[in-house]
Amino acid sequence: MTQFCNICCFIFILINIVFQISPSHADNAVPVLLWGGSINSDLTSAVNPFLKSTSEEFDIFLRKTLENSPPVLLYIKDNFCIEDLVKHKQHLQKVISSDSLRYFPAVEKAVNTVEDLPSYNQTYNDYVDFISDGQLLIVPISNLDVIPETYKTIKDSSPNLIAILTGKACSYRRSERIKRDTNEPFLVASNRVLFYASKPLSLKLEEDKDEIEFSSNPTVSDKSGKTESSSTLVMKFSTPNLPTYTFEFMFEVKTPGYYTLKTVNYQSSDATFVNDQSLTTNTDIVFPFNFSYHCSQSITFNNSSTILNITNLQVQLDPTKNNNVKVFDDAYDCIGFTTIPIWAGIFVTAILALIMIWALTMIIDIRTMDRFDDPKGKTITISAQE
Repeated sequence: MTQFCNICCFIFILINIVFQISPSHADNAVPVLLWGGSINSDLTSAVNPFLKSTSEEFDIFLRKTLENSPPVLLYIKDNFCIEDLVKHKQHLQKVISSDSLRYFPAVEKAVNTVEDLPSYNQTYNDYVDFISDGQLLIVPISNLDVIPETYKTIKDSSPNLIAILTGKACSYRRSERIKRDTNEPFLVASNRVLFYASKPLSLKLEEDKDEIEFSSNPTVSDKSGKTESSSTLVMKFSTPNLPTYTFEFMFEVKTPGYYTLKTVNYQSSDATFVNDQSLTTNTDIVFPFNFSYHCSQSITFNNSSTILNITNLQVQLDPTKNNNVKVFDDAYDCIGFTTIPIWAGIFVTAILALIMIWALTMIIDIRTMDRFDDPKGKTITISAQE
């Protein structure tokens, strides 16, 4: 009997573990969006956007929000998760205003809590143009894109309308929740220069702990350099209510047939001040004409107070065109000729060469006999000197 109980317990634990690590599962806690009408701003303190809300907490919030019994439009989706909000955010932004929005990331039994409101008469109808006070219209939906049209139709006739968007459950596959890379590649092209970085350019000021990242949509232009072949790439980043940042990448021809990038002029300006600085790098950025320069390292241009970081830089002057699209030519990498694998090969080859030289020396030093005894003749006598 004891053995049977142990087997049953083991099977129960195994089923529980399989259910927990299953690639798909359903969670009864779903996100809730509530907007429209005149919502008391004092109620925001009752909402915790980081923890799961129980049905009792959500019920208290609803009773305070709907104490005047305004018309309520409830959208219900069978499978509703936060990913759905992110995917359809552009459609939802058309009808949701930030000043009347209340968001719960996870609410237990949200649909049941709304349907159990005692002071509301429930109606199931997809073709209603007007909702009176004290009426709850429940609209099942399969796609969030239909919300703007239906909401605006009813909103025109019911100004105090409050809309609620939630679902019955949140089911998903863990394999579908893939972390996205927020760092998009940085690529700009002027008339003469094609510039690429695997991450946005980042600028760090000494007085600022946070780095400033620049997206890949600056205003780009070219300036003539000191010689006819040299050029300067100008990137200007303008953001409303923020300073304007300008970077000038100076490509000079110090050696015939080779471009050199050593200095970047940095400028930040607004209505009150202008800050000009010159940033230099310790990396030798030198590449021949008709070649692109590529470096997988993090290249830094800096001075005593400012640091500009560029990751995986690739740049070329006068790039070729393929179907009217500028493309990079063969890369001239930033790594030196004597890399670590080359040094390892030289070291191993040197050891083998020394062993071979020592072996050949020992073989050459071997002396063989050059005299032999004749049984009929006189005995050979070898002196100590020989």
